[in-house]
Amino acid sequence: MRTLDLLRALASRRALVLAGAALAPGCQFAAPCPIDPLPPITPEVLQHFRLAAAPVASDAPNGAPLEPIHVLGQSARADREGVGAASAEIELEDVLRSVETHFPLVLAALEEVSIAEGQLLQSRGNFDTRLNAQGAFDLEGFYESDVFDFGVEQPLEFWGMNFSGGYRIGRGDFAVYDGKAKTNKDGEARLGVTLPLLQGRAIDSRRVALWRARLAREQAEPIVLFKRIEATRKAADSYWKWVGAGRKREIALRLLALAEDRTTQIELAVREGLLAPINLVENERLIVDRRQSLLRAERGVQQAALALSLYWRDARGQPTLPADGALPYEFPTPRDVAEVFVPGHEDLALARRPEVRVLELEIARLELELGLAENDILPRLDLGVFGSQDYGGAANTPDDKDPFELTALLRFQLPIQRSLARGKVRETQAKIAKLTREAQFLGDSVRNDVRDVVSALNQSYQRIGQSRENVRLAAQLAEAERVQLRGGQSDLLRVNLREQQAALAAQSLVEVLEEHFRALAEYRAVVGLPYDEVVAGGAIGSGAPAGAQR
Repeated sequence: MRTLDLLRALASRRALVLAGAALAPGCQFAAPCPIDPLPPITPEVLQHFRLAAAPVASDAPNGAPLEPIHVLGQSARADREGVGAASAEIELEDVLRSVETHFPLVLAALEEVSIAEGQLLQSRGNFDTRLNAQGAFDLEGFYESDVFDFGVEQPLEFWGMNFSGGYRIGRGDFAVYDGKAKTNKDGEARLGVTLPLLQGRAIDSRRVALWRARLAREQAEPIVLFKRIEATRKAADSYWKWVGAGRKREIALRLLALAEDRTTQIELAVREGLLAPINLVENERLIVDRRQSLLRAERGVQQAALALSLYWRDARGQPTLPADGALPYEFPTPRDVAEVFVPGHEDLALARRPEVRVLELEIARLELELGLAENDILPRLDLGVFGSQDYGGAANTPDDKDPFELTALLRFQLPIQRSLARGKVRETQAKIAKLTREAQFLGDSVRNDVRDVVSALNQSYQRIGQSRENVRLAAQLAEAERVQLRGGQSDLLRVNLREQQAALAAQSLVEVLEEHFRALAEYRAVVGLPYDEVVAGGAIGSGAPAGAQR
């Protein structure tokens, strides 16, 4: 739905509210028609959100895999200590399933539906069948009589009609002015109907309360959807930060392992006179410095794991700290953004974003208020028809009430100034105009959100290729410097510089990969797609999750 189409739909809402059954087939008379449901997510759309699970592909000429944690050279110790147990990895799908099942804010949002249903049930109370009964018994006095009256009343949504019926029996002596209280021996049955002809015919406060509750029930669903999208977006954001922190720690671990593995080599070179003894001190300093870097990287992993634990929960719904062994060994392979983008994603976002739907329903609610205020300007003119019939013989011969009685009632009422209703009309019209302008801005903002995240995905995808090339070149330079060091043609200062450059290049690649997948999570959120629909469509991952907590 384009912005202008949205505004036209909002402007026509008032007509839907006040239209009769003939003008709006399928809707209850004078009730607002339900707003169009969210467009379904097709398998073709879900396919755009598929994630692969393979390591990052290489751009190296020989086709060898190029992974960020390996760019500093191979280390047997680092390989042993590295996280590579694929069977224990926590996948994004596992985290998102945990959020949908156990996250407190999502579960709390689901209560919005129950709250709205409770309010809807309350509003239906205005149309409950009402029973009433009363008895009057003169125990002492000049006139001794007994009267018992039982009645049933049923208000209807249709035209504001009200049906009533009942049974009454009056026995004994009645004063002349109470003659109507007397009935025949078997009592009197009655039936009546009242119908508003002007004010209250198309709309009244009872029906507005019911329709308002129905809109609130509809409004609860996009509110829940908004909470779910936000929760899963933040969960995905925390997940990729955790994965990125783990890869940075691996880089720090391999950087330290290089310095530690080089100690024996430098000792041998010093004994043979190829290097000055001061190189041993320099290498020891490098080991201490890189141990500090590893501790900082370890702290980053711990922080990211704690943030992720808010979304990664056990079967009881308690936060669970993800184990080190569950860290994925690599990022998935980024797909070409041309395959990721959904055709017409701006229009899809306008149609599916819950904020747009909530605002649309709020305007519909105000249209109800406007219709009620305009109704209150009309004069009150009610028509009532009541019939009654006595049964059994007359209690007293002169008081025979056998003939059928039919009574018509016409009641008129009109406040002269009607300031309350006119002021309400003016206020509600201004509120509708205000929300309509806000709806226009919201549509512009939604489109802008989509364009911004599309830009982020395009840029991050292009930077991935540049970062890979930077990693490859930095790794070649670092390895060449280490070869020169073994031949005595270099020193640790230059080797350290090259290795630091390679580490920074690797960290940069990790950061751009993290940024890319976080932008992908943001893209899903801005088009209004909850992750459970993607997961249900088999769009994330390539197999059954291994690390999920049930």
